[in-house]
Amino acid sequence: MKNVKNISRAVEVLKEGGVVIFPTDTVWGVGAIVSSKKGVEKLYEIKKRESHKPTVILVSNIDMANKYGVISEDARRLAEKYWPGALTIIMKARENKVPALVRGGRKTVGLRVGDSVVVQELIEGVGEGIVAGSANFAGKRAPERKGELDERLVNQVNLVVEGKTGRQAASTVVDTTVRPWQVLRQGPVKLEVRGD
Repeated sequence: MKNVKNISRAVEVLKEGGVVIFPTDTVWGVGAIVSSKKGVEKLYEIKKRESHKPTVILVSNIDMANKYGVISEDARRLAEKYWPGALTIIMKARENKVPALVRGGRKTVGLRVGDSVVVQELIEGVGEGIVAGSANFAGKRAPERKGELDERLVNQVNLVVEGKTGRQAASTVVDTTVRPWQVLRQGPVKLEVRGD
């Protein structure tokens, strides 16, 4: 494991099925590309994440989100208003594109377009979504600063991308598969608890 500023090296590692830690617009994240079964399984193993718990996919725009999820009218309205930003939108998954492990065995998927140059460059480089969670062990606090990263976690990944986070709480999560939509986790994007 080594620290890099070079995005192209991180892209290579991700394409090879590696797991990378990187700064996002909220907290430090850790991820693998959607198409790498090896990478996604390693991500869950490293984080000690239970297989029934879904993980968000970071995408570059609404068009890429449409590759993994079925964008309802509610989802599109929220995406157009708050993306890029700290809002994860849960929508019906395109199950042939989203592995069951990423979905936690469900028929839905959480998608987010983050407001981070590093994340956007990583996604652009790999040409697909990145399955990502906060860079912490399951149940532990999400690290906002690099110094808060757990060395035991860092030592298990393939690479750490240098940079700074937006140092804000983990994203707001909204479920648009129910009507009216519902906020499951309140974060930096302030939404009413129920949709209109």
